[in-house]
Amino acid sequence: MVKALRKFGIAFAVSTVILGIAALIIMSLIDDVLTGSFNKDDDELSHILNDDTEEEEKKNEAPADENPLSTLDGDSFTVLAVMTDYRPDVYEYIPKIDTESSSADDKNEEPGLFLKDLKEWGAAKICLVKCSKETGSYVFVPISPLTKVSTPAGPSRIYNVLSDYGTEYFKTKIEVLTGLKIDRYAIMDCTEITNFVATFGAVWCPVPCEVFSNGVEYVSATAATAAKVKNPSDVYTRLLEVCEDYIGPSSMGLLLFKDYTNGIDDELTVSAGYAKGCMANFKKLTEEGVLSSYWSSLKPYFKETDIDESFLSSHNALIGAYSDELAKTVTIQGIFKSIDDDGAPVFEVDGSRTVDALKDYR
Repeated sequence: MVKALRKFGIAFAVSTVILGIAALIIMSLIDDVLTGSFNKDDDELSHILNDDTEEEEKKNEAPADENPLSTLDGDSFTVLAVMTDYRPDVYEYIPKIDTESSSADDKNEEPGLFLKDLKEWGAAKICLVKCSKETGSYVFVPISPLTKVSTPAGPSRIYNVLSDYGTEYFKTKIEVLTGLKIDRYAIMDCTEITNFVATFGAVWCPVPCEVFSNGVEYVSATAATAAKVKNPSDVYTRLLEVCEDYIGPSSMGLLLFKDYTNGIDDELTVSAGYAKGCMANFKKLTEEGVLSSYWSSLKPYFKETDIDESFLSSHNALIGAYSDELAKTVTIQGIFKSIDDDGAPVFEVDGSRTVDALKDYR
């Protein structure tokens, strides 16, 4: 009997230990499962809460200002800037019509033979400057003086239109070429450029070629050498070297220079570059708060302009917001011909491609 009880006790103790160990193992597994599940739920909940917080923060943040001009005072505007090559102190010119009162029908008759040695003058540098609030950009559209246009007298170059037909007809032809409506214009004779920059300040502009001068003509090194061979007494000196710099008293030579290595491309680069440099100078005047008042000292240098203090005042914020980063150059599309029907070079415009290039800025 005693022996049987002893066996039972031993068996019971062993069973209790085994069950206890099994219970511990099971409880440990249950704890791991439950803990992992809760941790997973916590992680997912934390992720959701964090995402919601980030989304809320994004909503509260001001959106990136992709168009810095859209909220500024003033409307978009387009200004036509022109420099003529009129130099009456150097050349005698074929008489032209009065640009103030003429129309396209007032074109002069062809000059007689006694005028054959006289020169013509015209628009040597042309550039449209468009401030577009809609696109947040300042668009520069340089136009070659050789651009072919139709006139009442037949095909001509835009260079001749200003002197042959007057300002209003000239502006109309530029609007037809580009599809951009001109709001204001400014025309300056090249002889006033030196005095202008003395007041306005030197203008930052690229110089793609060396420029040599004998005091009258502005030519390349090759042309200067050829002229020296032809006339040993003719002395040419280097006026400008290839650079990107502020151009002051040498501005007239740069803007009258035509003998570019890359032809029309370099010419358009200078036209747009000088216009950009002028915009940068006007920006400085707005920063100093003197743009409108300063204009009265600059206006006398222009041959013709309808830009006034009121226009500058109403567009002060847009002019002051100018930066190189917002500047774009869009060129008239077409084909350059070294010899046209009249034996001279010409640029023929591709109207559809030009319209497409400028469609976003109309």
